[in-house]
Amino acid sequence: MDNVNMVDPNALRWRKSTYSNNAGDCVEAAPTASAVSVRDSKDLTVGTFAVPHTSWARLTEVLKS
Repeated sequence: MDNVNMVDPNALRWRKSTYSNNAGDCVEAAPTASAVSVRDSKDLTVGTFAVPHTSWARLTEVLKS
């Protein structure tokens, strides 16, 4: 996962969960070539973090079950 944090968050295509409320209180995710970047939609100043695709897939699988 080299250079994952080098991705400009403004250049990513962010997606909100279909379960998020209209108040903006949700997590957004944006896939990149090497990982999935994640951010808090209600406070974009706190930055982002990235997880490998396999970890993201496992997390969403567990959350859906």
